[in-house]
Amino acid sequence: MDRASISDQIDRILRSQSFASKSQLRKLLEVLFENMDSQSTLKPDRVIRELWPNETKTKGSADVATEMNRLRHALESYYNGEGKADPITICLPNRSAPGPDGTPEKRWIAAKPREEETDGSPLANHDQGPIPRMRARRGLMIAAAMAAVCIAAFITVRLLTAQGQPKFGRLDGAVLRITDANGKELWSKAFPDGFATDWYYEKGIGTRIWFADLEGKGHTSVLFSYLSAAGPQSHETTLICYSDGGKEKWRWNPGRELPELAGSSATFRTVALVVLKATEQRPTRIAVASIHEIWWPSQIAMLDGNGKLISEYWHSGALNFMTLADLDGDGREEILAAGISEYDHQATLVVLDPDKVFGASTEERPEYQIHGMGVAQERMRLLFPRSDLNRAMFQFNMAMDPKVEPGSIRLTVAECITPLGCHIWYEFDKTFRLIAAYAGGDEFRSAHARFYANSKNPHPLSAEEQAAFQKVRCLVGCKSDFVPVGKLVP
Repeated sequence: MDRASISDQIDRILRSQSFASKSQLRKLLEVLFENMDSQSTLKPDRVIRELWPNETKTKGSADVATEMNRLRHALESYYNGEGKADPITICLPNRSAPGPDGTPEKRWIAAKPREEETDGSPLANHDQGPIPRMRARRGLMIAAAMAAVCIAAFITVRLLTAQGQPKFGRLDGAVLRITDANGKELWSKAFPDGFATDWYYEKGIGTRIWFADLEGKGHTSVLFSYLSAAGPQSHETTLICYSDGGKEKWRWNPGRELPELAGSSATFRTVALVVLKATEQRPTRIAVASIHEIWWPSQIAMLDGNGKLISEYWHSGALNFMTLADLDGDGREEILAAGISEYDHQATLVVLDPDKVFGASTEERPEYQIHGMGVAQERMRLLFPRSDLNRAMFQFNMAMDPKVEPGSIRLTVAECITPLGCHIWYEFDKTFRLIAAYAGGDEFRSAHARFYANSKNPHPLSAEEQAAFQKVRCLVGCKSDFVPVGKLVP
């Protein structure tokens, strides 16, 4: 099952009413999902640090087990109610029991397609009489025969095209191992300098490796963002492309030297990647988002299928998240990138035309302007308001995980940065008219209450403060300074 579908299901659960007041369980679910591709290396200590950052010395494995059990019951309740029609089931396997292969269960979390109901067949009605039943039985036999032919053809095609194709990757010491959809290892690559542990295990290897058919011939290439654990270039990633058989095809290093870096080396890290499928007018292209390790510039580079740079867009800030979507229904996908803008240290969403990925974002403050790249032509550039809580405690807020569904565009803005949390949820229609902006669950409200408890004016989150979330500034792509507000979802 592809990670994007699982991610959409996790997001659906996190946004549900069942989990609206369960901030701790939402955080646990997020941690488990982030580590889904490296579950065997996830330790209770890591979970403790995420759930109880200020109580790491007093919490233990028993506390983690208790929270896992609470989450297990919460998921069961969700699927018995709001989620009863969801296409994917998320569950927590019993780690004290053997796994599917008979070995000790190592998974913390699992996902599977929901099984379809089988009732409602013609033979279920016993009042049809003998002739209708015979016709129904004959129809079922014919349908079964046709289904068998289709299944056989499908299996044959799968054997010819999909069997043995890369699907997952995991790190094993200093070795990258690539497996197919069934977990069978296809090939491996040793990296003598090892892997920068925090880079891979902080977010999970699934955020550092991508799989795509770059040639349109049914062969899945592996794109791996490699960060060495040692050496003078240990802070810079290299994007490596392998064939489905494990042959290295090309390498590419993000970023470039910029005078705005004030003498700091060009140490950029690739954090997001999307592949634009080939069309009659354009071959396959790869959009790669990379951020500077220390300073503020970030780059979105367009590469061809051979790893050659086509064009690049520079943003004064950090664009950590990226997705593709056909927003206007013209059959061409746009690039949506989210993260942070240095414009006013605000969360941002940038929409780019893939044919116009060039130039540098226009900045209000001269010290953040990138020169020599020309003027960018963003389709849209939005800035999300910072709450009083965020301005008092952190340097910026951050836009995360843009998602496009039929009729809507959604993203989350984190108002708490260390650790990421205190989410404000935003939803727009396809014309970027705002239809929802609200604090998710009780996490933001609790943080807000704790912060103001000892102030001269202790107060709960007011209606005025919540209304301020609707002030989404539009720097490019709107007819006014702020996005229009439609009929808000209550």
